[in-house]
Amino acid sequence: MNIKANKEIRLDKYLSDIFEEIPREKIKDFIKDKKIKVNNKKIKPSYKLILEDDIEISDDLFERAKIEAEKMDLKIVYENEDYAIIDKDENVIVHPAGSIVSGTLVNGLLYHFGYNNLSHIGGDDRPGIVHRLDKDTTGLMVIAKSNSSYKFLKNLFETRKIDKEYLAICNGIFKKKSGEIHTFMDRDPNNRRKMAVRNSGRDAISKYEVLSENDGYSLVKIKILTGRTHQIRVHMTHINHPLLGDPVYGNVKHKFNLDHQLLHCHKLGFTDKDGVYREFEADVHEDFKKYQKVLGLGE
Repeated sequence: MNIKANKEIRLDKYLSDIFEEIPREKIKDFIKDKKIKVNNKKIKPSYKLILEDDIEISDDLFERAKIEAEKMDLKIVYENEDYAIIDKDENVIVHPAGSIVSGTLVNGLLYHFGYNNLSHIGGDDRPGIVHRLDKDTTGLMVIAKSNSSYKFLKNLFETRKIDKEYLAICNGIFKKKSGEIHTFMDRDPNNRRKMAVRNSGRDAISKYEVLSENDGYSLVKIKILTGRTHQIRVHMTHINHPLLGDPVYGNVKHKFNLDHQLLHCHKLGFTDKDGVYREFEADVHEDFKKYQKVLGLGE
């Protein structure tokens, strides 16, 4: 298996971010055992990648079950020969990971578009996937249908030229009704599956505006200028307004039988290859609407 590096960070961290189910220490061992090479050379786990470095991984190292196409009710917002815009449902993991090889968005994409109509630059287990939404986060995603489109879209994300706007229901009444949150984020040292605000790591920038508030809850519009894992969830918790129902970062008791965050990507915009700015919108889903109504946060 070969991967072309698209970030200039440590090799072990790069692979750890891709293969989230494999502990970083195990990846370090693989590198030391020469099961992972860069440009056909033995390197150290601390080696800093250069763009387009060729990462060679032993075929049996990350062996995974074959990913099958599965019929899924995909909500297609827009589609052309280069990319598609979809509206992801809740309780859907974007791509296979570890023992999970069925029921993911990728399974549905393979069924709807076909293997040969999706970019595979990001790996055969992530066809078409340029970016991700958390399992229970709903809303807009862009899917790359060609390799040239993947490279173009990936560059837009990496250079912060994609506009992403979310709606969230948060705990508490905000004293400051709008603002910008700018922190560093990295893995939580006590729990690798969580992210945390740290003194070092990668910068994360979110802008928010309160749209409605009532009885201890707020409907908030959030724009993210960066795309860090769990960024909105971590940032809202950081300013003491965790998302209602967030099972990982919430830690706030509430009166509802809700086991997932209420977060929806409702706007996505970018300038396409033809130089035309495209903006797509998707209404919040029924679950979100239900709590919005119950909490008196408008419609």
